[in-house]
Amino acid sequence: MVGREADQGLRCWLLELIGDARSPRAFALLVEELHSRDESLRDWAERGLRLDTKESRPVLASPRSRRD
Repeated sequence: MVGREADQGLRCWLLELIGDARSPRAFALLVEELHSRDESLRDWAERGLRLDTKESRPVLASPRSRRD
């Protein structure tokens, strides 16, 4: 999975592909990466969560969805 990959560029690319798949099965991973310490992974997770689903809307609306 994304978390096991050491190459930063590859991690971002994998997360981009997972998000672009728009699969509800990716929801938990995208939420997890939304809380990553890595800003680029958070950005790709946020982009992937724009599934416009009942589950993703509150996560993206939460002020805690982004790390400061």
